[in-house]
Amino acid sequence: MGILSNIIKAFKGGASEVGEAIVDANAIRILEQEIREADQAIHKAKQSLTQLKATEIKLKREVTSLEKDITDYETKAMQALEQGKESLAHEVASRIADIEAERDDKAAEYTNLTAEVSSINTMIRKREQSIQKNKRELDKIKTVEQLQKTTAQMSTNFAATGNSQHRVADALDRVKAKQQNWRDNIDAGEWMEEQNIGSDLDSKLKAEGTGENSNSADDILARLKAKKAQ
Repeated sequence: MGILSNIIKAFKGGASEVGEAIVDANAIRILEQEIREADQAIHKAKQSLTQLKATEIKLKREVTSLEKDITDYETKAMQALEQGKESLAHEVASRIADIEAERDDKAAEYTNLTAEVSSINTMIRKREQSIQKNKRELDKIKTVEQLQKTTAQMSTNFAATGNSQHRVADALDRVKAKQQNWRDNIDAGEWMEEQNIGSDLDSKLKAEGTGENSNSADDILARLKAKKAQ
């Protein structure tokens, strides 16, 4: 956290409160910068680790090759001894000693480098985990900050408009009332259409003399005579 520590150091002492205020005001920007720098450092560390790993692999291959040479020369030395060529066997043994010394040096270097590669790789993995954690924390901080800004903006808007909530509610009630009136008008129109259809049917039946009530004097007199006859 180079930038953050530098700012804090710059304001230590009598102006510490001012320094803290500056850090707080720019905390997100500072953290973002620190994460970017950490990512870059991790990338460079991985490149260096890759080179070290390549050297480790090369050393292992060289050690394996030297061990093979030792085995080959040991076979040749044994053959020389079997043939009674003591001087030649001694010369081969001297060669074996040189190769073993070289092998031992490279094997020691390989062992040390393997431990270093493993240690560095572990450090990188832990640092990556720490960076990922910081990124998640930064995301949460940004989310909360945005929520705070939104809440503050809403409070400001409500304060500026006075009883805006009531006004909005009243406006919604008026819209609902208009919608209800519209539905009522639709229902009334459908009812009127049904009435018109029924009226047209009654007129048609009357014209045809069907279903029409008999209220003439002759009809009434005939009905009274029928009752008297009973």
